[in-house]
Amino acid sequence: MAIRINGKELTDAAIEAEIANHAQAERPLDEALRVLAIQQIVLDEAADQGIDVSNPEQATAELLDRNVTVREATAEECRRHYDANTARFTVGELVEVSHILFQVTPSVDLELLRRKAGDVLERLRLEPDSFEALAAECSNCPSSRIGGSLGQISRGDTVPEFERAAFGAQEQGLIGRLIETRFGLHIVRIDRRIQGRLLPFEQVQGQIAQALGAALADRAARDFVSRLVAAAQIEGIVLEPGGESLLPHSHADH
Repeated sequence: MAIRINGKELTDAAIEAEIANHAQAERPLDEALRVLAIQQIVLDEAADQGIDVSNPEQATAELLDRNVTVREATAEECRRHYDANTARFTVGELVEVSHILFQVTPSVDLELLRRKAGDVLERLRLEPDSFEALAAECSNCPSSRIGGSLGQISRGDTVPEFERAAFGAQEQGLIGRLIETRFGLHIVRIDRRIQGRLLPFEQVQGQIAQALGAALADRAARDFVSRLVAAAQIEGIVLEPGGESLLPHSHADH
């Protein structure tokens, strides 16, 4: 079935070219059709408003500038964001950590690996002083040569799951559960914590206002495009108005 947007058919050539931009998507064809349809809707509206659409990105930016009003984040909103995300504005926080890694590979039996890791964790609960020896024996990380020690890490040094476990631990010592990351299963021990310093709100207020302002602009642009989608004539494809991903990212960041 042909796909028409406001009476204009999406060509096979355009669809094929767009699919190449979405090779990593779960459904490349669906994503390509979504992007092409929204681009056509946006450019049609730009043309209706007398905007030159020979350069689609410039036309989209001008359309949004004309039609989207973005307010600045208030001081109260900035303060609430600061209070809810103090970890982001803390500097100098360090954790000295050791781990035992049970690496996940394509050929590994995950259930067997999980049981093995669980057995080692239980043994460490009973024999905490055996951590270094078990790291040398069991860990698939190069740190096994030094008892599993990763030294001092700061936020951003490790994958998010590991970071949350390491910095979320309230006390030193063994974390009593397996930590799962894309690398595998980890047994983690917190060896030392170095408390950081929370930056004053006044020092980061401008940074917060800028970030919240960008988020407000993105939301306003998406709402505007959602309204265009709701009013468009669409055949052969379903676009739900009000969706989070209606606006292509390149347009949202204008």
